[in-house]
Amino acid sequence: MVFKKLFKGKGTGEHAVVEDDGELSIEDLITLERYDEAEGRLKALLKKEPNNLHGHLKLADVYTEQGRREAAADEYLFAADEYARDGFFDKGMALLARALKLTPGEERLRHKLYVLERAKGLEHKRSAAIDGLRKSRHEDDGSGIKILLLQRNWLALATSPLLQRLTVDQLRRFFAGVEMVKLEAGEVLATRGSDHDGLYLLASGKVESSLIRAGGQRTPLREFGPGQLIGEAATLERRTWPAEYAVAEDALALKLDRAGLEHCLAGNTDPRGFLETLRTDGNDRQIAEMVDKLEGKS
Repeated sequence: MVFKKLFKGKGTGEHAVVEDDGELSIEDLITLERYDEAEGRLKALLKKEPNNLHGHLKLADVYTEQGRREAAADEYLFAADEYARDGFFDKGMALLARALKLTPGEERLRHKLYVLERAKGLEHKRSAAIDGLRKSRHEDDGSGIKILLLQRNWLALATSPLLQRLTVDQLRRFFAGVEMVKLEAGEVLATRGSDHDGLYLLASGKVESSLIRAGGQRTPLREFGPGQLIGEAATLERRTWPAEYAVAEDALALKLDRAGLEHCLAGNTDPRGFLETLRTDGNDRQIAEMVDKLEGKS
């Protein structure tokens, strides 16, 4: 009689181990504490199927029983990376926790655990952002296109100090209130002294602020790129724009006007905290201070 033990590799449906009648399985060898034989069989399996996660975890068990803790931790680390790559962050973190019990002083594992915890948090925020776009007040924009643009630019947005500060609920509200806009190079978003509202979070491209002096002389002040926020002065504080803001490189931005802001605040349990989070960067205030210095006002 022929029987098979199913050691399926990740993403494959092939049987990793086929054993004839009378041959002990890898599990049997481990139970009988014949660890050297089990290790040999597992290494042969992994040579054929390097991504067989079940095989790596069994090898980690064998190394643990042999007292080879660092080798076992390496196997757990490999499996954790693979699970995290597929989005299974909780599984990956559980394996790293197991590895840390074996090698508690291993800083590399602690750093990896921190990385996965942060990646899990960012994934939750990405899901919240997508959910917000689906509930957007701009119903005529087509959520499918907006979600695709968000996916393409998420890595740049995820590094934004604003998105890192917003809670999951605040972020969902923010994305429900914004309009996704494409900005063309050369377009002037605002001139100095204008008071039209519009808070812009850049997802790609560049915007340059400049002081335009009498006679048209232009003094560049600061350039803004992906993840940075401009326009809080006019939108949140009802002040005028402190300088000219022009698109220096084709850009994609999330625009929040006052109507969108009201949408974000409706039903918000902490509206003041939400507003403070939006104005924390204070980029417009910094530009205003630069202008004052250039004009000798401070």
